[in-house]
Amino acid sequence: MRSARNRSRTAFRSGVGLLAAAALVPMASLTATARPAAAPAAAAKPAAPVKPFVQGTQTVAAYDYDNAIHERVQVDVPGVDGDQNGITDQITVDIVRPGEAAAAGIDVPVIIQASPYYAGDPKSNFDANGTRQVFSTWLDNYFVPRGYAFAYVDMPGTFRSTGCSDVGADFEVRGTKAVIDWLNNRVAAHTPAGAPVKADWSTGKAGMIGTSWNGTIANSVASTGVKGLETIVPIAAISSWYDYTRSNGVPYYDEYMGFLHDYVSNDASPRCVAMTGEIEQDSDTRTGSYSRWWDKRNYRLDAKKVKASVFVVHGLDDENVKTRQFGEWWDELEKNGVQRKIFLHQGVHLDGFSFRDTYVNQLHPWFDYYLQGLQNGVTKAPQATIQREDGSFTTETRWPAAGAKNTKLGLSKPAGQTGGLSIAAPTSDPISFTGTSAESTDSVVLDPSAARTDRAVFVSNDLEQAVRLSGTGKVEVRVKVDKVAAGIKARLVDYGTATRYTNVTNVPNTRTCWGDGNALDTGCFADTKVNTAVSNTAVVVRTLADVGHYKKLEEKVSLQSGKWYDLTFELNADDVVFAAGHRLGLVLTVEPDNPSVPFTGATITLDPVKSSLTLPLTGATASLTAPEKSTARVQSTQLAQPEPEKDPVKLMEQFVEASR
Repeated sequence: MRSARNRSRTAFRSGVGLLAAAALVPMASLTATARPAAAPAAAAKPAAPVKPFVQGTQTVAAYDYDNAIHERVQVDVPGVDGDQNGITDQITVDIVRPGEAAAAGIDVPVIIQASPYYAGDPKSNFDANGTRQVFSTWLDNYFVPRGYAFAYVDMPGTFRSTGCSDVGADFEVRGTKAVIDWLNNRVAAHTPAGAPVKADWSTGKAGMIGTSWNGTIANSVASTGVKGLETIVPIAAISSWYDYTRSNGVPYYDEYMGFLHDYVSNDASPRCVAMTGEIEQDSDTRTGSYSRWWDKRNYRLDAKKVKASVFVVHGLDDENVKTRQFGEWWDELEKNGVQRKIFLHQGVHLDGFSFRDTYVNQLHPWFDYYLQGLQNGVTKAPQATIQREDGSFTTETRWPAAGAKNTKLGLSKPAGQTGGLSIAAPTSDPISFTGTSAESTDSVVLDPSAARTDRAVFVSNDLEQAVRLSGTGKVEVRVKVDKVAAGIKARLVDYGTATRYTNVTNVPNTRTCWGDGNALDTGCFADTKVNTAVSNTAVVVRTLADVGHYKKLEEKVSLQSGKWYDLTFELNADDVVFAAGHRLGLVLTVEPDNPSVPFTGATITLDPVKSSLTLPLTGATASLTAPEKSTARVQSTQLAQPEPEKDPVKLMEQFVEASR
């Protein structure tokens, strides 16, 4: 499919010729003075080509995908020589565009999916010249017949593009941005044979879409404010690489940044090998601290530069690219007045197409409005689409939900083992709990009334009516630690029996391909499965923090035994309804503070009076006004979801599979 088959572009002519006016010389009474010749009539503008793919305010499948033009170009990245070989970096782009539009002289906008993963895609087959023969997703199959071009971009330092990957920083961003500059005649490109080539078939308007790393690069390019990028659709995407690899100062894995660079740089053939060690060293896993090195990988810092509209798609159960990534990005976009939309589902690390019609029926008009200029009213449509716990979808005027109010819940400890969680003023003596050298598992939240020394549990009264969390919560704790270092994990728990639509997951290494080129049911996508569970315990949010970073993320300190420390950290964003009869729970545990440094365990002592949980809640919160008064055991013996994946290799498999 990536052959050099091209059709010559036929200019559309209206057939209207130029009209020339003769010079008139009128007679005068005494002296005859010739008047200057009249200016020629202005040339009539050629009529705009009729676009058969536009019907009213939407695009329709008017072109045959089998007639599409497939071409490859190599775009220069001015001023960048990442691999230091003395040659300007070049980005390889495979383009699919409607052949009938080219023949009729109709310019089309471009949807771009940039990726570091194309080298390892099992659906990519090549001829002897290295031309990709088979590579198709539902995206190009769906949009090319509707008057769009689609571009697959090999990110810098990956597959057939030169240069180096630098895991989210300048090389990747400037290299991918150059493709949009080429579409707008600001940089040069050539064919693989070396002939100059221009995108004279393009309107100059571009959108970017992608899942996981493919969506992350869309966020990063948008943060440059590049002209011509009209919209992005980041799906399960990263907005800060620091917060992807760390949680409030605690690295998730040892040497993870080096692992990421090695994976995308050395999959097909080793390149920029020395950078792997440099990136890992500069990322400073040993302390987990933030530094200016991360700034270029923190796109939230440049949210003010974003000119493109943003359609965020994310799974509320995504423990790979955690929900904080879209939550804080969304907040920054709102502060800067960026036009935006959000689609939240109950799945994990997934493309939105797993939800088929619901998702595509919103994505299609979004692109039509921003790339085709069709006045279809998408900016007046509800801002948020949210999949609820039972699998149904709802739409809302805004997100977080209108009326969500930050509600501060105090912590208290009654006579039993389970503490109280309520709006009432907190009361209690200090509470101690101990952790070992290993991370805790989600099973620690089960049976909250049982006596255990490895956790502190706080549970609300039974909810008389449903209460909804929508947005980003916050934990504030005053603690002292008997060791020089320790992490603390907060789990927000829904205690109560319910049938939940949970864990929409990818089936590893399987894909389904189908369709005739024009229908919605066309292309290839990662297979998924849906699990539903009847459960009395759901871990809603998991968030980890390093007590040693209590002052700021830029500085880790050694803790002094017996000294109280005040630590505040935000929870991962979420949107969940706690049903009537359920209870809210907060479970705190002691965790290793850094996987690169040996941890032998620690005991944390918590002062409940100086600690709290703040949640953005809507609904009837009256049940939360008084301390927990029921002494009945909370029946809790089953988890609603499996434990999150902790193996970096498995996480990378999710990255790759979700991106296809």
